Amino acid sequence: MVDGGTVTRLAARVLERGNLTRAAVTRISALAAVGAAVWFSRADTVGGLAGSAFLGAVLFCDAVRDRMRAHRRDALTLWLAAMLSRLREYAVHLGLALGAAAAGVGGAWGWAAGALIALALRDSFLAAGSAPAAPVPGPEPRRSAPSAQRRTGGLLGDLTPQPPQGSRVNDPVLTSRLFGTTVVTAPGATGTRSAGERESRTEGRLEDSAAATFAPVRRLLSFSQPARFLTVAVTATLWDARVAFVTLVIGCAVAVTARLVDPSDRGACP
Repeated sequence: MVDGGTVTRLAARVLERGNLTRAAVTRISALAAVGAAVWFSRADTVGGLAGSAFLGAVLFCDAVRDRMRAHRRDALTLWLAAMLSRLREYAVHLGLALGAAAAGVGGAWGWAAGALIALALRDSFLAAGSAPAAPVPGPEPRRSAPSAQRRTGGLLGDLTPQPPQGSRVNDPVLTSRLFGTTVVTAPGATGTRSAGERESRTEGRLEDSAAATFAPVRRLLSFSQPARFLTVAVTATLWDARVAFVTLVIGCAVAVTARLVDPSDRGACP
């Protein structure tokens, strides 16, 4: 049985043989999003089903683009992809609002504006959390002494062996590495570096397994664009645009709350 990953990989190879780039696939997905907006503006079951099909095409284009080999990844291409990713979502919201207003749904434009505000807050919080931390200013490097101060041994001072610089205190860790013995680091406390390394590796494996366990939950709570498109497809087909906008507001609020509760998560999703 052929899975989704195989299909997207084969589609990516076919598009690459046709000399299509990632930017071209991004533009195709934007056109598919415009098609979804047009169908959602009908505000009926047929429009919801057709709009959902176009949103499925958008998600398929994104999956294929991720499988493609990098052609051009300069700053302009990345900026264009980010802008089209936002514009296509705004187009879908516009289509939903137009369809709801034509169907006489009260407060459609207000809910649409609320969904856009919630999305902007969600993006701001997740972008701020994924930004790298500023480096901690350390002590200024010590300047080397002038050559006149360093040469104290006369003309032959540079030829004579110099004593080792730095601390002469023996390193117990180095001793344990060389002789494989247990080093007493404090009165009544013994241990080797190998035991500490084993304990550190065990803790690291536990942290990695915990991170892998909660990674799908974090991706779900981040309410990324694929999750938002799926939400729009389901709610607009089964109910109406107002329910879709309310669900989007709730999902963005959950994403912001999850970021505030767990600020250590650095995986910001678009």
